[in-house]
Amino acid sequence: MATAEDVYFGLLGIVAVLGGGAELLLGVTGGSVSVSLVTIDGAFLLWRGVIVVSAGAFFVRAAVDGLDDRRNQGVAFLASLMLWIVAGTDVLGRVLGAIPGGGDVWIAGAGEILGSLGPPYSPALVFVVFTLPVLRYTHYGSDWAEEEPDE
Repeated sequence: MATAEDVYFGLLGIVAVLGGGAELLLGVTGGSVSVSLVTIDGAFLLWRGVIVVSAGAFFVRAAVDGLDDRRNQGVAFLASLMLWIVAGTDVLGRVLGAIPGGGDVWIAGAGEILGSLGPPYSPALVFVVFTLPVLRYTHYGSDWAEEEPDE
């Protein structure tokens, strides 16, 4: 029987596959879309789409196989890590894009940096917030062990 975690990460995976699929489609066609707080545009859109679709597929696989298994928890953590890397590069690109550049300007003010971190956001940046519950799988508790490890 599916647990609440299985349903949660399964739905997150389906939404990630849809968002990454939209990135893939727009990466191939060269278009861009902005809906409310989410925007799909920019460089490397095709590759970000491939990673987000893969992460979503990993979430779905882990949820279908059951997150009570330690290996499936690892798959869900891997999917989250993939989204965290893509979201981290998006944030870094935003912060570095706030620096005006030129030969004499190498530092941006706090206002420019904070302004660059505002909406709209990429799909990976939106999904990364919903991957935080996977952090509970990083601790190997005694309830997951069948026997006590040798010390």
